[in-house]
Amino acid sequence: MPQLCRAEDLSALSVRAAAESPRWGLLSRALGAAGAGEVAGDHVWLDVSWLRSAAGDRDQDWHDGFTRMLGHAARQGWVSADGGRVRAHVEWGR
Repeated sequence: MPQLCRAEDLSALSVRAAAESPRWGLLSRALGAAGAGEVAGDHVWLDVSWLRSAAGDRDQDWHDGFTRMLGHAARQGWVSADGGRVRAHVEWGR
C-alpha cells in the first residue's frame, strides 16, 4: 500500500518488485494489466488516480500529504504534463 513520509521524500514513493534481478517486461505487463502505470527506462510512471484508489480509505491528512508530494514532484519534473502520472523508483528484491 502506498505510504508517504514527507512531501519532499519521494523515496517513499516506489514500486517494490519481487524479483532478484530486474524483469522490466514482466513489471510492465503487471502495471498495465492493473491500470497502475507504465515502465519508462529504469523507473515507472504511476497513475495518480490508481494510487489514490489503491491507498484505500484514508483520512484527509493522508490526502493532503499526497497532494503536497505531487506538488513537490511536479516542481522536480516528476509529474506528467497532464498531471495524471507521477514518476516512481523501482526496488527489486524479495
